[in-house]
Amino acid sequence: MAVTQTARWVIGRGLLGSAVSRTRDDAPLEAPVQWADAERAHADLATGLRRLLSTDATRVEIYWCAGRGVTSSPPSQLEAEFDTFDGFLRLLVALPAADRARLAFFLASSVGGAYAASPHPPFTERTEPAPSSAYGHTKLRMERALEAATVAGGWRSFVARITNLYGPGQDLAKGQGLLSVIVASYVTHRPVSIYVSLDTLRDYIYEDDCARVIDAAVSRVAFEPAGTIVTKIVGAMTAQSIGAILGENTKLRRRRPRVILGQGDPRGQANDLRVRSEVWTDLDALVKTTIPEGLDNLYRAQLAQLARGHR
Repeated sequence: MAVTQTARWVIGRGLLGSAVSRTRDDAPLEAPVQWADAERAHADLATGLRRLLSTDATRVEIYWCAGRGVTSSPPSQLEAEFDTFDGFLRLLVALPAADRARLAFFLASSVGGAYAASPHPPFTERTEPAPSSAYGHTKLRMERALEAATVAGGWRSFVARITNLYGPGQDLAKGQGLLSVIVASYVTHRPVSIYVSLDTLRDYIYEDDCARVIDAAVSRVAFEPAGTIVTKIVGAMTAQSIGAILGENTKLRRRRPRVILGQGDPRGQANDLRVRSEVWTDLDALVKTTIPEGLDNLYRAQLAQLARGHR
């Protein structure tokens, strides 16, 4: 029987995790985690890890795409998420050397979390992080914890500081996903509340584009020296203002969205989050979905979802 070259485990099946899971033809490990209970989550993660490592694969890849924290999340929730992540890293460090040697690890981090209070955009990987929220501080703590564990454990890791991710798989209940919310206003005929200035600049990356960059980067980092961790900004490298996004929707749908300005809590939000990656820049060519294409995909997916709900 042929030995499987690579075994994957995608932890977290939200917008990003689902996209990462479908980047290849092979199905990743299915190992549900009961996140609501910290002890059970730890036990589930340990069980999943044992199952992953029981394969004869020459390489194993773990993608940490989990977490429901956002910029407005309470510190207690974010602390719990960090503790779960840190506990999982301890499991990895305790693995036999042979298992650690075949491991490549991915962590989803955040441009908005890292650079919300950084001056002088566009930001690069050399920009000193300056978070302005508990969410941003937690993401950076996770990055530092992973770096220390990677060096101690001798595996390889890739960290993606992701710009504004969007796509049909967006969970609107998390309070994120402005593009999805704007599109939903066309589908539901309900107004959308925007609580930041219309000249606010964001870099938007489509879910499948982001997943392709991550997949390629994890495959590449696996061949770096033991103990290597690579951090890259993953985005479209083209910023759009919220006003421009509204204009694109108007052109696509041939009518303006219903917008209510000035509602909500803008804490932790930066006005200008332009970025320019300087790490493995050839991978940026994998980002191909234009804003009009992405917005149209959102619209069609939401229409289909609405139709299914009415059956």
